[in-house]
Amino acid sequence: MTRIAALALAIVPFLFTTPVLADPPQLIPVQRELVVSGLTRPLFVTHAPNDYNRIFIVEQPGRIRVYNFHTQQLSTFLDITSSVRDNANEQGLLGLAFHPDYDNNGHFFVCYTAPVGVGDTRIARFSVDQNNPNAALPASQVILLQFSQPFNNHNGGWIGFSPTDGANYLYFSSGDGGSGNDPNNYAQNTNVLWGKMLRIDVDNSTAGNPAPAPGNPFIGITGNDLIWHYGLRNAWRCSFDRATGDLIMADVGQVTREEVSVQLANPAGAGPGDFGYQGGQNYGWRCMEGFFCTGLSGCTCNATNLTLPIHDYPRVGAPNPCSITGGYVYRGCVMPEMRGTYFFGDYCSGDVWSAVLDIENNTISNLTNRKAELTPPNFNLSSFGEDAFGELYMTFLNQGSVWKIVPGPGYDIADCDNDGIADACAVAAGLVPDINNNEIPDSCECIGDINGDNLVDLDDFIILAGNFGSGPGMTPAQGDLNGDGFVNLDDFIILAGNFGNDCN
Repeated sequence: MTRIAALALAIVPFLFTTPVLADPPQLIPVQRELVVSGLTRPLFVTHAPNDYNRIFIVEQPGRIRVYNFHTQQLSTFLDITSSVRDNANEQGLLGLAFHPDYDNNGHFFVCYTAPVGVGDTRIARFSVDQNNPNAALPASQVILLQFSQPFNNHNGGWIGFSPTDGANYLYFSSGDGGSGNDPNNYAQNTNVLWGKMLRIDVDNSTAGNPAPAPGNPFIGITGNDLIWHYGLRNAWRCSFDRATGDLIMADVGQVTREEVSVQLANPAGAGPGDFGYQGGQNYGWRCMEGFFCTGLSGCTCNATNLTLPIHDYPRVGAPNPCSITGGYVYRGCVMPEMRGTYFFGDYCSGDVWSAVLDIENNTISNLTNRKAELTPPNFNLSSFGEDAFGELYMTFLNQGSVWKIVPGPGYDIADCDNDGIADACAVAAGLVPDINNNEIPDSCECIGDINGDNLVDLDDFIILAGNFGSGPGMTPAQGDLNGDGFVNLDDFIILAGNFGNDCN
């Protein structure tokens, strides 16, 4: 042990790390699994940070329901129906996002249309009951932002926090104000909030005074400080890729095309002029609908200052597609082969697609229609959702149900310890140790055994020492015990901690 420790100290100067590239996503069969039914117009599913036991379901009339996986109990987390106007099809309680520091501050945010005018849009903060994690405090509401709507449609309503762009920046897709063809050209007007993606610093916001996130593109120049992007029509369901921070927006079309638009992850703290800065993009509505030129004024079709979609599809076929429903990039633990696959669908046709998005090059591949596998009867696909594991869900509005996307028949879920939980999920939830970061519980492996003889001994040390300082691309058989692609001090520490173990 003394020699190991001395050698380890001698090689500290050579330590370095680099990201390990994941394998490209694979196409595997999937199917739907009913989670809960009997809901009233469900249109979103999400989770609280680090909460692997529950999901939260938004009901359009103004309720948030909480469902516990273990007890299979459904209860009401928040009921603000008396404060919500849902007279029209696109009004109601539309969005929910938990503060990244929810474990400590208990704050979450909602977007809803209020019974003011034709339905003012509100972004409000609520708090959980500190004595009951399954109940929020209706009286804790703080309305951060409220603005009028000229019409009762196109209210947007998605809200969410970026995993990479600052823990207190809330994104909000606002919708272009409604009617049809954006009659007042609001989406291109950077002085108004309609037709935008907003970005709000919620930790520095107070009642009626939403704080613009630092680095927003119109701070200090003409334009509203809250705006992050513009030129959107009615982005219905957006998401962040939890692994990369890329933003994906599904924008509903007028009469011709439905589109998926994207934004690369904005580096933390980046502002206008900084390397990699992503703010201030113009997505082209109302002069463009997908890749189609509408002939409407407000901008120039295919101009170089417009950000074109990564994908669009026509409103043709039977049953006719008519309203895209954005989804998520799968980053779950049950189907590791599918990681990096984006799921999205159409509210009207019931189509559900999976695809691989190359956001850096704005291209799409492996587009596959999953309707036969995933869409139940009486479909109205209102949203996708994601739990803490990264597993994906679908909500069907008029059916009142939530379904989970699960592996197809015959798929072998990795569960080496036979505890009924996928190995990678158990590791993700912290239920089991995984010192070498390979998503296999340590109890199923002989940690430190490099040569595969079920002993952790001098032979393993010799292999590790011989490859010390090598990487990236090293394997466990070469001494990379923690799975980072390198053989370094971290691996020596793991071997030393298990030295002398007999796994026979």
